[in-house]
Amino acid sequence: MTTTSETKTKSGQEIIEGLAVSLKLSQDLLASLHEESKALRTMSTQELFRISHQKDVLLSKIHYLDDALQSSFSALRKDPASTSLTPEQSSLIDSYKTKITNVRQEIQTKNTINKRFTEDTLRYLSDAIALITRPAEADNTYRIPGRSLARGKNMPSYISCGV
Repeated sequence: MTTTSETKTKSGQEIIEGLAVSLKLSQDLLASLHEESKALRTMSTQELFRISHQKDVLLSKIHYLDDALQSSFSALRKDPASTSLTPEQSSLIDSYKTKITNVRQEIQTKNTINKRFTEDTLRYLSDAIALITRPAEADNTYRIPGRSLARGKNMPSYISCGV
């Protein structure tokens, strides 16, 4: 039979374990973003596909765990007497929360950097494609004043003039 203090400790311990896993998953996501940055710079599409899948899996796990932790914290707030924490557990929980917040801020920053790099690269490629595929324009550098037609359209070129 479990006593009340064992139940309280177990509940607190489960929250701490959940926070530890959440921190680990967040650190793994940050590492994936660093890998993504390298893959973006080398334009390695296979690596980007792999990392994209890896990030999706990590994000799913993080969201699921965050929901579970949120439920635990809600239960803790509703009935603090039934699931009270020891001072050591409270301190450890606060420490994990701070670490998770810091890692997630780094994730936000790295994600923004990768997004901007991708947008800049796409804009550069779009500009390059536009330069390559734009239609040929008549060279109007040497125009006779008052004439709007380019040489060769209605006027004979030097080569086609008969002697």
